Amino acid sequence: MLLSLIAALGSVSVTVNTPNPEGDMYVSICSEDTFLSGRCEHGQRRAASPEDVFVFDDIPAGDWAIQVWRDPEGDGEMRTMAFGIPAEPITISNDPPMNFGPPRFADAAVAVSEDGAEISLSVN
Repeated sequence: MLLSLIAALGSVSVTVNTPNPEGDMYVSICSEDTFLSGRCEHGQRRAASPEDVFVFDDIPAGDWAIQVWRDPEGDGEMRTMAFGIPAEPITISNDPPMNFGPPRFADAAVAVSEDGAEISLSVN
């Protein structure tokens, strides 16, 4: 039983590119239950750079959404506009539509296998 649980965990590598490497970069891996909540199961933060690779180990196989947010001020606060729309640079896996409200998890989900996954995202 323990061997099958260990085999179901993979490593997820998220490469993030930004033409504006100022402030901090936040990368989160979220389940459907935590998507867009700010309480994702897995997250990392570091100073923004033009290209960086965030590696998350021991991610269970399944569907996950990747959220990236660049905090230009480095204050840890997500500024928003009217109706809670982010005023700071963000990107979400699969670039889901956000025309008339927040994106759906199903549109943002990426499959993570037992072998893990490699994702590349860009954020301004």
